[in-house]
Amino acid sequence: MSKFGGALKKLQAVQQEDSAGKPENPNTGKPEAVTAAGAPAEAPKRTGKPENLKSGELPVAGIEREKYSTYLDSELVTALKLHAVRHKMKHHHVVEAALRAYLKDQE
Repeated sequence: MSKFGGALKKLQAVQQEDSAGKPENPNTGKPEAVTAAGAPAEAPKRTGKPENLKSGELPVAGIEREKYSTYLDSELVTALKLHAVRHKMKHHHVVEAALRAYLKDQE
């Protein structure tokens, strides 16, 4: 088993379920994003703002991030990654939001 504990296979299964019935892009062969009206969705427009080239995120002023790692139950990691993909988030943002909510409740 890979180091992701099968999360990749589960993610691929979810992506296949989500893309079922969507028309394929003739250039890439991948399912196209479709709006509620059924028309192909447009690609996001560039705003000219600087992005972090590694993550593609806009820099957030006032928030200094530090790399941190820990051990979690493998089922929890899988659920975390699936939640992040379904909500189009990065997994560390899900963890950060959950930890902030937990610490706020503890006060």
